Amino acid sequence: MTIAVCYLSPEGIVLGADSTSSVPCGTGMHYFDFTQKVFEIGEGSTLALITWGLGGLGPVSYRTILARLGDDLAANKPISVAEVAQRFTDMFWAEYCAFDLTQRVIALSAKGPYDPAANPQNPVARTKLEEDEFTNLRTSLVVGFCIAGYLLPSRTPEAASITFDPLAPKPVPTLNKMEGSQWWGVPNIISRLIFGADANLKQAILSSGKWNGTQADLEDVVQQQQFSHATLPIRDAIDYVYSCIHCTIKAMKFSSMAQVCGGPIEIAVITTDRKFRWVRHKPWDAAITDGEYND
Repeated sequence: MTIAVCYLSPEGIVLGADSTSSVPCGTGMHYFDFTQKVFEIGEGSTLALITWGLGGLGPVSYRTILARLGDDLAANKPISVAEVAQRFTDMFWAEYCAFDLTQRVIALSAKGPYDPAANPQNPVARTKLEEDEFTNLRTSLVVGFCIAGYLLPSRTPEAASITFDPLAPKPVPTLNKMEGSQWWGVPNIISRLIFGADANLKQAILSSGKWNGTQADLEDVVQQQQFSHATLPIRDAIDYVYSCIHCTIKAMKFSSMAQVCGGPIEIAVITTDRKFRWVRHKPWDAAITDGEYND
C-alpha cells in the first residue's frame, strides 16, 4: 500500500511517500520497507512522479518504465503535463495488461462467482480457492500514479493522477491545477485529522439508521470541523507533506491493521525557479543499516 502526497503550491510542487511496498506472493501480500516511490522523470527535469498501491509488475520495474518514458520525452518533446501523463498511461497500460497476474484476475473474473450453497457446484464458476484468489487479486493489483511538475515556457505547477484497475478500462488521467494537497493509498488517517472524518466513517454514520439528516447535511457538519490553512510557503508545504506521511505511518504502527505504511519517508520538490531536487532521499545502503544504532 502506501501513503503518497502531492502538494501544489504557488512556489512549486512537493511530492512525498513512505517506503513500504506490497507485492503479491503465493501466500498473499509481502511487504518491503525500502522501496522508492518518488521518481524524477528523466534527468535535470521539471517533472516527477509518485506511486501507491501495487509495488511492481514482476520482471518489469516502475523504475525501468519511467526510464523509458524519460527517453521518449527527450526524443519527442511534450508540451504539457497532461500530455506526459497520457504518454505514461499508454506506456504503462501495455505492461500492466501483459502482467501475468492481471491476466489471471481477468480470467477469474470471466467465470461465475463461487456459490457455497450450490450442490453440485457450477462447473464454470470459480472454486472456493479461486474465489479467495480473485478477491485478493482484484484489490491488490490496483496501482496509482501522480505525475506533477511543469513544462517551459509555462512555470505553472500541475499534477495529473492515474489509477489502474485490472477489471476496469484503460484510465484517463485526471488533471489538477488547484493549490492544495492530494493524498492516496491510506488516506483515512489524514482525512480524519484534517477534515474531521474519512469516507468510511461518514458512510457508517449514514447507514447506521441514527442519522436523520441527508448526506449533504452530514457533509456540512463535517466541513465545519475542517482544519483549513492559508497559502503555504514552499518549506512549510514540505513540512505539511512530511507531517501527513509521518502521522499516517505512526497511526498504522499503533493500530491492529496490516502494516502497509512505513520505512523511510522520501520527499522531493520542484520549485517554479528550479528543477527537481531531493529534500529527503534514503541512501543505497538503507536496508543494510536498518536497525543499527550506537550505544
